[in-house]
Amino acid sequence: MLANTRVHISKGNGPNLVLFWEDDSPFSNFNPANFQVRDHEKLIEFRFSEQYFMYQKSIFANDPLSAEKVLKADEPLKMKKIGRALKMSREDLDRWSTVSRDVMYRACLEKFFQSEPHRISLFRTHGMNLVEASPFDKVWGIGLSKDDQRAENPETWMGTNWLGQVLDRVREELWERNEFRADREKVEAEDLQTRVHFLENV
Repeated sequence: MLANTRVHISKGNGPNLVLFWEDDSPFSNFNPANFQVRDHEKLIEFRFSEQYFMYQKSIFANDPLSAEKVLKADEPLKMKKIGRALKMSREDLDRWSTVSRDVMYRACLEKFFQSEPHRISLFRTHGMNLVEASPFDKVWGIGLSKDDQRAENPETWMGTNWLGQVLDRVREELWERNEFRADREKVEAEDLQTRVHFLENV
């Protein structure tokens, strides 16, 4: 089993969980996935969902220079640092927190819509809950690592798992789209054991 994903199959009435965090997980915002988004009249190329998120945060902060730096950056960690360095008031940050999940939803929707390998991986989590098992993030993640036993029970999480919730929402929307019927049928033909094997060895 690779280190990036662990699937927890509930023995009771709890949800089956797909615990992920590392950059090589297809569900990570740091995982490479080329996609395009039209911004006004311009078609912009993105290489990471993190890049889209930090680009939009820069635009929200009225900082076009930082937005350009995000687009030119070659690594997602650099993009994240640019976004964190934006000059935003407490009021700005509060307003950003009210829209940030919608921005992340758009980033993930475009990523998984446009990248077939990522979408197949996402579809294999159907019927499960995605969980960003980041021990360092209590907002987008759960504040626990995927190997922490407390990560297996949502009641003992230390964070809100916003990213997992966004990914679940994206998956359900794409799952219902007719253009992805073949992808859906491919996954439906796999038993749970096969899906878990793919998810843990992606």
